[in-house]
Amino acid sequence: MAALSFGISAQADVSFTRQIAPILVKRCVACHGERTNLGGWRTHTFEFLRKAGASGKPSVAPGAPEKSRLFHLLTDKRPAVRMPQGDEPLPAAEIGVIRRWIAEGARFDGPDPSASIKGLLGPRKHPAPPAVYRVPAPVLVLAFTPDGREIAVGGYNEVLFWDSTTGALNRRIPGLPQRIHSVVFHPDGKRMLVAGGVPGEYGEVAMVDLASGKRRVVDTFPDLVLCAAISRDGSKIVAGCADSSVRCWDVGTTKTVWTSRVHSDWVTSIDFSSDGRFAASASKDHTVKVYDAATGALFTTYNGHNKQFGKYKGQFPVFAVRFLPDSDLAASGGGGPTVQVWDPAKAALETGTAADMEERFAKESHARHIEHGFKQNAYLVVIRNGFVFAASGDGVVSQFDLASGAKVRDFSGHTDWVYALDVDAAGSRAASGSYDGEIRIWDARTGSQTLLVKNQPGRRR
Repeated sequence: MAALSFGISAQADVSFTRQIAPILVKRCVACHGERTNLGGWRTHTFEFLRKAGASGKPSVAPGAPEKSRLFHLLTDKRPAVRMPQGDEPLPAAEIGVIRRWIAEGARFDGPDPSASIKGLLGPRKHPAPPAVYRVPAPVLVLAFTPDGREIAVGGYNEVLFWDSTTGALNRRIPGLPQRIHSVVFHPDGKRMLVAGGVPGEYGEVAMVDLASGKRRVVDTFPDLVLCAAISRDGSKIVAGCADSSVRCWDVGTTKTVWTSRVHSDWVTSIDFSSDGRFAASASKDHTVKVYDAATGALFTTYNGHNKQFGKYKGQFPVFAVRFLPDSDLAASGGGGPTVQVWDPAKAALETGTAADMEERFAKESHARHIEHGFKQNAYLVVIRNGFVFAASGDGVVSQFDLASGAKVRDFSGHTDWVYALDVDAAGSRAASGSYDGEIRIWDARTGSQTLLVKNQPGRRR
């Protein structure tokens, strides 16, 4: 018997988190998830996976693959029935591991059966970026380094550091999410916060050491992370996701401080007030939510972009929110003709209750409106040294006097949507980036362009 068993080891049980969840995320969740659930069946959590769909038959019958609707749909020979629909069938090895898992009892080995299975997969190991870009990468985010000497720009699975004076590519930090939507430098000047991911599939918030390039993942999401911010004292991080959620973490421990799901659409922009009292998030759902930064409790909802009465009435998505320096006042913009400057405390008084909604909505709010004249959305707002800078889908960046609302100048030259904007600490230079991969540096005092860079490593000059 000893001779017969030599070299044979018992096969370990199939792990749901390590072996089954990755298959479901890759091949099933897109059509059977939280938002899209064809056949009345969802697979985005283990809890939903176990429930019956429209057929009423058990999707997973522990110990009995042949009685499991999931197994039948994956192995049916009829193209009109077999899953995934309109795609290649699962490889025999993957079907085999699913069969084994069901036969072994369909056990769940994760921490929470009601949590998204995407979250069970943990941080990804990202592929290396291309050595040479065939075409310029769309500029979705850029930021001046604290000393202003470089511009950090999102690339493919990396952040690129372009010299802000010469346009030379100084360095590259790889090993990051496929799409980068947020780059924020920590107040200590030694780290940067990077957020992004893959639309509809994966989101990540990570702190990156600037000297070594080493990435420390703070958290992962089931969808693309569109925005992130660091509190002025460097102690907290907050981020917003395309799944409509907002999360806050402690920088030192990376433990979650609070989570909120009060938005009903993408969270597009986020910021902390200068005193750390508030965090605010903008969304495509036409609102800005203001939270108690310590607890995540909703302080108020700013509805200035969703008005049925008044001069600036209309329902508009909000793509940018920023608190004013040394103030609790906030500025927000998106669709519609204005950037709005408002006070969260006064917004809370104006929100009131449902009982007096009609009366309140008929009144003008306290907010000041800066008319920007853009034909398309305002995507970014930056406030520096008494000025408001706004970037638009028109390809124009405009500068306004914060106190009077008067336009100071336009920065014109882009021919595509401007999604990225920053102003250096001195307020002397502005940097803008467009979807066609152009990075332009401007003299903020004159409006003249000082540098044009293509976000394309390896490109011959």
